Amino acid sequence: MKKITKEILQRVEGEAILELDWEESKISYAKIKFLNFRGIEKILEGRPFLDALAITPRVCGICNTSHIVASINAIENAYTSIGIDINLSKKAKQIREFALNAEKIQNHIKWLYFSVLPEILKLNDEDEQSLKAFEGKEWIKAQKTCSEILKSMAIFTGQWPHSSFCMIGGVTCDPTQGDLYEASRYLENVVEFCEKEIFGLSIEEFLSFDSSIQIMATKGSLKKTVEVLVHKQLANIGKSHDRFISFGNSNKKKSKKCVGTRVINADVNFVSESLKNSFFKEGGYTYSKSAMYKKKYFETGPIARMMIVKNPLIRDFHRKNKDSILTRVVCRVSEIAHLLNKSRKLLNEINLGEPSCVSPKKPYSSINATGIGFCEAARGSLIHKIEIKKGLIASYDIITPTVWNLGNGSKDEPAVAQQAIIGLKSVTESDLVFKAFDVCAVCTTQ
Repeated sequence: MKKITKEILQRVEGEAILELDWEESKISYAKIKFLNFRGIEKILEGRPFLDALAITPRVCGICNTSHIVASINAIENAYTSIGIDINLSKKAKQIREFALNAEKIQNHIKWLYFSVLPEILKLNDEDEQSLKAFEGKEWIKAQKTCSEILKSMAIFTGQWPHSSFCMIGGVTCDPTQGDLYEASRYLENVVEFCEKEIFGLSIEEFLSFDSSIQIMATKGSLKKTVEVLVHKQLANIGKSHDRFISFGNSNKKKSKKCVGTRVINADVNFVSESLKNSFFKEGGYTYSKSAMYKKKYFETGPIARMMIVKNPLIRDFHRKNKDSILTRVVCRVSEIAHLLNKSRKLLNEINLGEPSCVSPKKPYSSINATGIGFCEAARGSLIHKIEIKKGLIASYDIITPTVWNLGNGSKDEPAVAQQAIIGLKSVTESDLVFKAFDVCAVCTTQ
């Protein structure tokens, strides 16, 4: 057996190291190492609990909105746990959801054009193919489109990244009709790009698809990606445990898990973390924790969300390819269309006459409570847990999507990405499969 070390440098966010065991012309095991640690959970301890709304968005420079939403959900849950009602208006809920959607859309577009497509184009065996992802109008348009969706979000959040637009009982913005118009204008620019460049047809037409064959009749980046993976006989690599989990956005009734195609309810109280392979234990080799549900590894992210809602198109891909790299990639790109459609509706339905924030009157300094909040970030389920004593943070715990997908198990029970890499026949394949999960080192070792 020999060991191969592969350093992963993402173009958007994150660094990691793959240590691969190579036996009999294939990968027999993989260790995933994250070596940068900041300790934000410890930094939060002893601070007034509202500081979490300013500090947690700094966990990540690309999914900071997800962190503030999970954090405010945890704080509001702490309030309700001691009998203090939180009266969120529908308007406040819609603004929070729109901001989350916008962040996911820009994440997905950046992931496709700056991470996955360059790797896919490398497979065409031409020396400079990978560089073509960064040449010409397509790349420039993708970059501009990410800016447009973030402008739409910033109308409500004030800035991006690291906005602190959430407050107990609502949001800090009070948009006007002109703001809604401006946000819609930016959003429609994003829709236009996605229809022309990614899907090759209207969002409405794409959302009607129920068969994988229909994608091959389109034009755009999604078809290009599928074609290369199928042509290079890589459509079925990267299979993992075929177990998925999603906790929704603060509503426990939306927490679901899926084993194969069977969808059942999930309870966030059964989520646990392992430090077994971390530097905090003897023999550890990473700063990353590993998340489990009832002591089993589950994949989170777009593939989990799409499988759980039983999306017909994704179910067809899964029937043919299971939880392979092809299904994983198609899920994430397809979710862009769903998010755009939902975001349009949110902007159209916002009632400006409703209050933006209804703050509880309980003094902050007297709070003694624990709370748990979660939301769906671009890469999957994000969980924040807070313990408050006399208005100060006694403990804070963050469980990120990358901890679910890129944590480490054991040879007897490998975690999600480890399982997807085991059995691959080249380092190139392992690199591609790993990047399809989307590395976010800063969230993982926050």
